[in-house]
Amino acid sequence: MRSQYKRKLADYVDSVVGDIVDELVNKYYSDKIEGYQDYEKLLYNIAREIKNEVLRGKGTINDIVVYLESLRSKRNVANLILSYLIGKILNKEE
Repeated sequence: MRSQYKRKLADYVDSVVGDIVDELVNKYYSDKIEGYQDYEKLLYNIAREIKNEVLRGKGTINDIVVYLESLRSKRNVANLILSYLIGKILNKEE
């Protein structure tokens, strides 16, 4: 991952919901994520999908973090939404 912005965004996603994403990846998508680079790219793409789909392309980093924090408070909903986003991202890359 090249840009500082992308790395920062991936770090924010990891700090808020990284444990949930890691659990989902290990349970359902481990065959599609091969290393740290792929995982970091996945985290960035999760943030990008949230910005585009949930925030209609108008969100800031702070808006994405606030959304993820609210999502985290509802663990079952977080699992469902994050699993959907991960599947969507990985299917695009195939």
